[in-house]
Amino acid sequence: MKYFNENPLLQLSLGETANHLRSGNLSARDLAEAVITAARQYSGLNAYTTFVADQLRSSAIEADSARNRGNETGLLHGVPVILKDNINTATLPTSGGTPGLINNQTDNDAPVAARLFAAGALLAGKANLHELSSGGTSNNHAFGAVGNPYDMTRIPGGSSGGTAAAVAAHLVPGGLGTDTGGSVRVPAALCGVAGLRPTTGRYPATGIVPLSSTMDTAGPIARNVMDVALMDAVITGEFKVLTPPLPASLRIGVPYDSLMKATGNAVKSIIDKAFNTLQAAGITLLPVDLAEIKGLTTKAFGALIGYEFRHAMSNYLEHFAPGLTVDELSEKIASPSTKRMLQGRSGRTISKDFYQEVLNEHLPDLKRMHARLFKDHRIDALIFPTTPEVALPRAEDDSVYRDGKPAFSWFYFSNTALASAAGNPSLTIPAGRSEEGLPAGISIDGLPGADRKILGIGQLIERLLAQS
Repeated sequence: MKYFNENPLLQLSLGETANHLRSGNLSARDLAEAVITAARQYSGLNAYTTFVADQLRSSAIEADSARNRGNETGLLHGVPVILKDNINTATLPTSGGTPGLINNQTDNDAPVAARLFAAGALLAGKANLHELSSGGTSNNHAFGAVGNPYDMTRIPGGSSGGTAAAVAAHLVPGGLGTDTGGSVRVPAALCGVAGLRPTTGRYPATGIVPLSSTMDTAGPIARNVMDVALMDAVITGEFKVLTPPLPASLRIGVPYDSLMKATGNAVKSIIDKAFNTLQAAGITLLPVDLAEIKGLTTKAFGALIGYEFRHAMSNYLEHFAPGLTVDELSEKIASPSTKRMLQGRSGRTISKDFYQEVLNEHLPDLKRMHARLFKDHRIDALIFPTTPEVALPRAEDDSVYRDGKPAFSWFYFSNTALASAAGNPSLTIPAGRSEEGLPAGISIDGLPGADRKILGIGQLIERLLAQS
């Protein structure tokens, strides 16, 4: 069963919504009422952990009053957005999707949220997620499983499943997730929307319930690249207009051997068709070998999460939930697989020496390998399937049914982890749908700092695929 809201006000893109609100063609109150109605009618999607209708309504009334008074308005004035429930907000609690933090109320908004609110965005509610951002199903044992709007029996991806599902189902025009190993990009791909992992450090990470201090970042999720770019501009202050390149000028690397090998037939068929469309438009696709990069990424990725979780979480709790220890938080974890993973990766099983080796040697090596790959092949970006499978049926806890058998869902991060470990920007956009009507995403990765360039390339590819 598909689960999509058809209210015309919520069919508008985030950019269109913002323009109508600023011009007065649309009132924030009317839009808020549409969001409130959608939240009630589509509660079965389970996209929200917290939704307070009166709070959103009051914020919208004030936004309309401010515009009517002639007050200066921001780019997102009156636009409701959903924030993953691991991003601190002063008006709603921040649970991290885990029982130990359900009543965690902070005094201030996380800086990444504050920048959206400063531009006039309204907090629609907090989005459901995989517990402590540590899995790929968003099958949350404390708040319930998030559904996929294309098929409610299948996962929306994780860990930012609630944000992606709400945006895809037209409950809100946009939102924020967070991405450690692919937690923005995987659910965006499985729900048929766009999502950006920015260059690590480009967005402030303070006030976000952590998993890995080296790899964690917030990232926008919306229904098209322009909307993602708008949220990115508001958060970073980088308002340079996107300039999509000419197709014939683009050279893009494709890791046919290292990332395409494990791709399932449904995704492979979609990606092959997309590649044919891009080549027919004049884009040059070049085979590149990422085997060495992928091997080093796997080694670094596990060590970073394994060592950093305990230290990063201790720091977060000290600042935002004083009196609660990591051990106490861990004991209350509802998901068995999350509890096993995070209690096992508490900093006791990864030695400090190996962690320092990863931080001081392996990560710089990864960055150099990426830079050399781009230079040697004279490529502008890498392109590959965001996930090896479309959304699969939900099994127990952090598992899905793959080929009829339960499988641990972390294989969904096999392609996305490369940008996470290297700190590179990575954009996923819809690539098409399978014979069953399930979406697949295509990722476009660049070198650190090339976020707006990647968004411009993404805008071009989005247009070419839409025309095919």
